[in-house]
Amino acid sequence: MKKKQLLKYFSCLFLLSAFLLLAGCLPGEDNSSDSDSTTLTFAFELPNDHPWGKGAEEFKEIVENETDEEIEIDIQGGGSMGDSGSEIQEGSSVGSIDIGISSTPLSEINPYAEIFSLPYIFETREEAWDILDGTVGEEVGERLEENNLKHLSWWEDGFRQVTNDVRAIESPEDFEKLKIRVPESDVRIDTFKELGASPLSMSFSEVFTGLEQGSIDGQENPLSVVESSSFYDVQEYLTITDHVYTPASLFINMDKWKSLTDEQQEIILKAAEEGQDVNRKLNAEKDEELIDSLEDEGMEVNTIDDPEPFQEETKSVWDDVTDDLGEEAEDIIDKIQNSK
Repeated sequence: MKKKQLLKYFSCLFLLSAFLLLAGCLPGEDNSSDSDSTTLTFAFELPNDHPWGKGAEEFKEIVENETDEEIEIDIQGGGSMGDSGSEIQEGSSVGSIDIGISSTPLSEINPYAEIFSLPYIFETREEAWDILDGTVGEEVGERLEENNLKHLSWWEDGFRQVTNDVRAIESPEDFEKLKIRVPESDVRIDTFKELGASPLSMSFSEVFTGLEQGSIDGQENPLSVVESSSFYDVQEYLTITDHVYTPASLFINMDKWKSLTDEQQEIILKAAEEGQDVNRKLNAEKDEELIDSLEDEGMEVNTIDDPEPFQEETKSVWDDVTDDLGEEAEDIIDKIQNSK
């Protein structure tokens, strides 16, 4: 009797399993949507409300809409997947991050990007955009492929300004012995050394604390970063120097890029350009109002109307870059200069 009951039990169990398996294959609720979609992480070090974050939102909307959510974008701003551009580009290169943005630290893996960081090489945003969106920008961007990265488009940090808590900057002499935080860049370090400052490189996530505790006197960043990072709480002086225009590369892991269909790649490129436009537009529109806003927050603001003394002090930085990179760098610089 017990044997018959046991056989009956296993027969029922078999029939129930078969029914559940069949039910999963029948039309109705789609159980395969998760396996059909791809999620790409999109990482950057700056706060989500920075123009990078707004550009990323535009990128996400376009990609998800035009791929019918076959590709989903997971925005990871605020340094959640990397405290610096260096960490973002390294993670993207090895594949722990799919899509990333890096500005100044890009030169660590692509030395030719240092050309864009030469002091005063660009006088206006529009001048920079023309170069970056043309053959020079394409040529420099393609060099990322040596590090398993596909360059998608040039976004921007924008023109950089100087803040400090010691004194107003009106001449190169005012930089004397100021401890200024700079990103990971030989050109940026050399620029501030030539101006007489004591530049220190540190991760962006450490800057506010460094300013607050006095381990550094100041820093240099675009106004959007000064505002979104609340540097006005720990800095008294803001000087509009426009000493460097900083582009930022939007890139994707090359292996991930190659895994996408041609149509998906086209959508990604379109989204990169649309996000670029949002990023650039917001930075350009906000700069003037940000000066007023930062003054309202208590910062003392002054503008360098004549950059020539600063240009004279930093001339040797240009020579150092061409000495290091050779004729090809000279050719790129000539193209930029001749386009003016």
